Amino acid sequence: MSIEQRTLRFGPYTRDAQDIHNDTVPYFLAGRHMYHVGIVSGAIEPIGAEHLVGEMGGLWMHPVKVADGIQISICDSEGVQSLLRNTNVTEHLSHIEWHSQSTEIALQRRDFIVEDRPVYVALLTLHNPSMHTTTGQLNLQIWLKFLGCWFGGMDTGGGTYWLEDSTILGYDRLWQGRWGIAAGMPQPPDSFDLHAHTKGHIATLRYAFTLLPGQTQTWEFMLAADHQQGHKAAQILLEQLTGTGEKLLGEKIACYTQQTFAGVTLETPDEDVNQSFALAKANLHLLTADYAPHLPAYLLAGIPEYPQLFGCDTEYTVPGAVAAGFVDMVRSTLLALADYGHRACGRIPHEVTTNGRVFHPGNTQETPQFATACWDFFRWTGDLDFLLRVYPLCKEGVETYMPALWGGTGGSYPVGDAMVERSGMGPFKLDSVCYLFQALESLQAMAEALELHEDAQHFAARCSNIRTRFECDWWIEAENMYADSLTSEGQPQLAGHWTVVIPLQLGLASPAHAQRSLARIEGDWVNEWGLVHTRKNEELVWTLPTGLLALTAFRYGQADLGVRMLQNIAETTKYGTLGAFKELIPIGLCFVQLWSAGLYVQGIVEGLLGIRPLAHQHRLSIQPQLPEDWSHVRLNQLTMGSHQIMLEVTRDKLAITHHEAPEALEVRYQLPHHELQLHPDSVHHLAPRIVHDKTGVWLSVTIPSGQHCEIHITATHITLQSTDKAMEANVTNPLS
Repeated sequence: MSIEQRTLRFGPYTRDAQDIHNDTVPYFLAGRHMYHVGIVSGAIEPIGAEHLVGEMGGLWMHPVKVADGIQISICDSEGVQSLLRNTNVTEHLSHIEWHSQSTEIALQRRDFIVEDRPVYVALLTLHNPSMHTTTGQLNLQIWLKFLGCWFGGMDTGGGTYWLEDSTILGYDRLWQGRWGIAAGMPQPPDSFDLHAHTKGHIATLRYAFTLLPGQTQTWEFMLAADHQQGHKAAQILLEQLTGTGEKLLGEKIACYTQQTFAGVTLETPDEDVNQSFALAKANLHLLTADYAPHLPAYLLAGIPEYPQLFGCDTEYTVPGAVAAGFVDMVRSTLLALADYGHRACGRIPHEVTTNGRVFHPGNTQETPQFATACWDFFRWTGDLDFLLRVYPLCKEGVETYMPALWGGTGGSYPVGDAMVERSGMGPFKLDSVCYLFQALESLQAMAEALELHEDAQHFAARCSNIRTRFECDWWIEAENMYADSLTSEGQPQLAGHWTVVIPLQLGLASPAHAQRSLARIEGDWVNEWGLVHTRKNEELVWTLPTGLLALTAFRYGQADLGVRMLQNIAETTKYGTLGAFKELIPIGLCFVQLWSAGLYVQGIVEGLLGIRPLAHQHRLSIQPQLPEDWSHVRLNQLTMGSHQIMLEVTRDKLAITHHEAPEALEVRYQLPHHELQLHPDSVHHLAPRIVHDKTGVWLSVTIPSGQHCEIHITATHITLQSTDKAMEANVTNPLS
């Protein structure tokens, strides 16, 4: 198949591929119970270089692969010459389309995975555009195999397949009665054959057709799978859905439209940013999965290599995914990790296979990161039941497991590999101590929320201890930089890894050292794509470090740098698989990566807009930073616990609409270098001029310094406008 054009279409947006004629680009179709990784050319190619080498593509109903793919061709009546010529590919995220055209015939093929069933669907439409009758043959080749997931410990016995009426049925001989498939069209084929290939079989279905001039004919192919009750259950499912392909595709498109363009949405003067925000939400939806009974619902870490349940990948994604509306999926993922943590004395795993086996028990930073991820989830949702379930585990992991692992006392630093898994580093890693500090802050906040005052005091003291020692132990004055590891003797060393940004991003760095470090990082660690992995040694740019640099830039008031780093992450959606956030910038490794989309959303919501929710206290602080060339930002339908708001930020105004909620919402609008706080019950101290109109109440305030502020309160929203751009206000919404 020769690709003439590749285009991404999602909602109102269209993007053309920058590498149009690259036929080896992968695509990803996903539902909650099944996904397919294929090649846009339609060829069956080996995919995967690290785990199941060459086998990570194809059709997966985890923990079982059931097919390498489906090839469709149109031949003349002799079954020899292809009637198709030029092909255009349109990627929709919800599905993929091929349009092939010749003088004799036109083919439209639309493939997708049913959203809530393990079923692959290909809808085919043949049209005769010529002035004469066209005859030919439609050929379907299904490359079938049964293969267990990576490190699943599941040997296979080889597949047995046969044609029963119009349907191919099959099962694995070792897993007969559990692993099975059913595939075919409603009508029987004119001919069928089956032959073995490497580790599998190719089933070929052939259908003769005759099309009069201008005539159109349609076909519907489905493949259903089951990994618990075998081919009979798959056959029943296929029979239930046969004939509903167009309806199922409509539902699939509607689902993606709802997930992407409803709920929280972004409006800025930069249309590319608006598109990227919508795509990030769509990517998060692509990576939602439920492979019960092996695992509860969770977020896949990356495709094709990492469909496993991961600790750090999840933990970096929580704030962005919850802000984007994926509350239930994030909760389920965190509780799945918690379940493994309970069984491992508080240690959170790095990687769990898709049939529930722990492959990697966890690096040193993973367990403290989990505590922070749980706090992030709670501050966004106010889910007290969740907090009560995870707090004891988070406390055990940080207080008992981690010291036991490194054999130290409360004053020691963690020992072992962390995010950078490279040789030559000292045993004490910079990111481990930073994430331990952040975990202690999170545990203190959790304890305060649960009114465990002694715990809160204890964690506050531990935070203070690390903060007191950190600058002395980790700062290298001659380098204007923090060490990225310490030797066993406690001597700082700098290999140049990207983790040098973490103490800045988390606020552990002193203000003076943070400014010097950030200047050094910008000069020596940043290239055209973002933050390099290792200065002077490994120039590849990962989305993760670049996303953390974006959050750092917003923390220190460099909004333009922050937006530039976020857009570098979004640039990955324009290369290779269109619309997919990659792992490397501009392209490389996993072509759909969880933390890339999660950090993009977090960078906009918590970085650019400075949104910090405390849902359990019905409080929200907002500290926006607009780039120099932006006039406004609008965020619609942002949900925090029981509250939903719309906010619009301009250079001198913040407008908030608070939709119905059972409680009042306290909003703190923060801009630097000002100490004024306004409350409806205390504005009389500022001599306000109160003006009533039909829309609500205007409170016009002039403070002693001569600066002027106006607050407009209606039944549903508050608008604050000030002549002082450095105004800080604390406003409680009058509506519950």
